[in-house]
Amino acid sequence: MEPFIQPFQYNFIRSQIDSMIQQLSAVHDPDVRDAVIYSASKKIFDLLPVLTAEQEALLMVVRTVQTEADFARYLEDIQPFVQSFPSITEQQLQQLFRKTKKLRHPPLHSIDFLKTTYLSWNDTGNKKKFFVYPLKGEWIGIEGTYLPTIQKGICTICNQYSDVTLVSARTNQSADQYRAIGNYICIDSDHCNEQVTDPIALEKLLSKMK
Repeated sequence: MEPFIQPFQYNFIRSQIDSMIQQLSAVHDPDVRDAVIYSASKKIFDLLPVLTAEQEALLMVVRTVQTEADFARYLEDIQPFVQSFPSITEQQLQQLFRKTKKLRHPPLHSIDFLKTTYLSWNDTGNKKKFFVYPLKGEWIGIEGTYLPTIQKGICTICNQYSDVTLVSARTNQSADQYRAIGNYICIDSDHCNEQVTDPIALEKLLSKMK
């Protein structure tokens, strides 16, 4: 069976598992426990509505698990079927940021692409933050600047309470006008990627920044 789960979908499934563990630890009534498991599993299948029989059987196991160890094993069993972030080379990154002098791209060999919904890294010396994403099948590269001040807040991309910074990017408003778009985004992009459960906010943000 080929990988069929996107990294953000795996994050969503993991969040549902964490929620089930918390709820089931406080519930002993069998009917209520069944309702909790059914509700969470329905959300998982709503996220992945088109499945083969083999894929459905793999995910359906969630309805039979009962203990925290079972849930941990379930996540381990589905992890091999997570799809990697599309392959990209240093040369492609250079092309995406042709106007950036001395681009400091990340060490691609050290990135866990199975946990990557969007590629992003910080140039701390220049206070720049870069974003790379296959938007509608086409690679886009966005360069923004960020403030050195880090605060607690809600990230625009992952929608989680985290350490965020104000990231601004210039975008064309007309042929000869530019405007700056600023959003609070996780300073740690790896951490942000682990929290993304839906790419809609990400795609809307990058579309505005183009």
